[in-house]
Amino acid sequence: MEHKSVLVRQRARLEKARDALERARAPRPAPSPQARACPSDPDSRMMLGKHGGYLQGYNVQIVCARRQILLAIEAHDDPSDMTALVPMVERTQHNHQAAGLSGAIQLWLADSGYASTTAFETLADLPLLVSVTSEAHQAGFTTKRQHARGGQHVMADRLATPNGRAHYRQRSALVEPGFAQLFQRFGQRLNYRGHQAVDTELKLLGTVHNLNKLVKRTVRARA
Repeated sequence: MEHKSVLVRQRARLEKARDALERARAPRPAPSPQARACPSDPDSRMMLGKHGGYLQGYNVQIVCARRQILLAIEAHDDPSDMTALVPMVERTQHNHQAAGLSGAIQLWLADSGYASTTAFETLADLPLLVSVTSEAHQAGFTTKRQHARGGQHVMADRLATPNGRAHYRQRSALVEPGFAQLFQRFGQRLNYRGHQAVDTELKLLGTVHNLNKLVKRTVRARA
C-alpha cells in the first residue's frame, strides 16, 4: 500500500503544502541544494525576469512621493518583496527625519507583493494600505469577489471602504512612473558589483533623479 500511486501523489501534495506554510510563516527563503553563487558578485541574487527566466542582479526598492520624488532607494537582498516593506518604511522615516521635513507621512501604499501579516503587525501604528488580493480589485476596478489570505482580513476591510479604494488608486501613479523614469534615464544595468558599491551607485542615481526634478520644477516656476 505504501507504494500505491495515489498515496505517493497525496504525500507529495502534503509535503508541498507544508513547505508553502513554512514559507508563509518565514518569508525569507532558505537556500536550496541547487542554489548557486555568482563568483564575480556573490552579493547578487537570482531574480525572476520580467519576461520569464532569471537574471543575476539586485532587487531595487524605491519609495516615491508625489511627482516621483524619491524618499528612499535601496538594494534589497531578497528576490521577494515581502520582506522589504518594514526596512523600506524604516529607511524612509530615517531619510525624512534627516532631511528635516516637517510633519509625518500621511499615507503608505504598497502592492500585493509586500503583503505580509508580520509586516502588518510591525507597522500597525502607520496609515498603511497594502493590496492583499489584486490591484484591480483593491482599487475598485472590478467587483469580482476575491478572498484575502489568513491574518490579512483587517487590511482587506480597510481597503474595502470607499476612502480605502480611492486612496489606493494613487499607488500605481506614484511608484510605477518612478521606476520607468529611472530605467529610461539610467538603464537597467549597474556599473559596479558588491552590495556596498551597488548601494552607493543606486543612491547616486536617486540623487540625480531628484535633482533633475527640482531643477525642472524651478525652471518652470521662473518661466
